[in-house]
Amino acid sequence: MKLFVDCKKAGHLCDKGQYEDASFFEKLNVRFHNLICKHCSDYSERNAKLTKLLKDPKCRQMPEECKKRIREELERELAKEKAEQKP
Repeated sequence: MKLFVDCKKAGHLCDKGQYEDASFFEKLNVRFHNLICKHCSDYSERNAKLTKLLKDPKCRQMPEECKKRIREELERELAKEKAEQKP
């Protein structure tokens, strides 16, 4: 395995690390890449924040009934907008 990876591979390895599927060497590759690539470093930082937020016990999933209500409201609005566009 190469010591330095391209941005696409670094992003993939970063994602693997987020789900705790990356090996030690893969994590090391991401770290080395992030030293020289600001874009990927920012991506890794945002990924880490997201992971931390999702692991927070205060983070809860939206109830299904709420999702259904939002979906139905969106569908009504889209249908209304579509009907207004017809001549």
